[in-house]
Amino acid sequence: MSDFGQSSRKGALTAAVAALLLAGGVEAQAAPMGDMPGMSGKAGAESGKQQTASATGTVSAVNASQHKVTFDHEPIPAINWPAMHMEFPVAQSVDLSKVKPGEKVKFTLSGSKGSYTVQSITPAQ
Repeated sequence: MSDFGQSSRKGALTAAVAALLLAGGVEAQAAPMGDMPGMSGKAGAESGKQQTASATGTVSAVNASQHKVTFDHEPIPAINWPAMHMEFPVAQSVDLSKVKPGEKVKFTLSGSKGSYTVQSITPAQ
């Protein structure tokens, strides 16, 4: 076989592999949190219903301008979530001026299908 034939095959193979890698990367980026292992947010057959869950964690960041808080939270069995580091939107009724990084807190979430908003934050006892 000529060098041109081998070169052409290698180029086609490289292009095919690159296309597969790119397609896989796009799919991974587009996957919602509910599709992550251990992140179903489902409680039995009620996955589409509005749910409320309580959790405990440590505040790692407060973004008052965007009304968001980042927690290192413990597992949340009510929505089938493992312990993790995660940012949440916070209801406008929550006063973030009293929430400080490093503080151990209890918080409640409400939402569905892996999309939850913090409804309350109180100091942990």
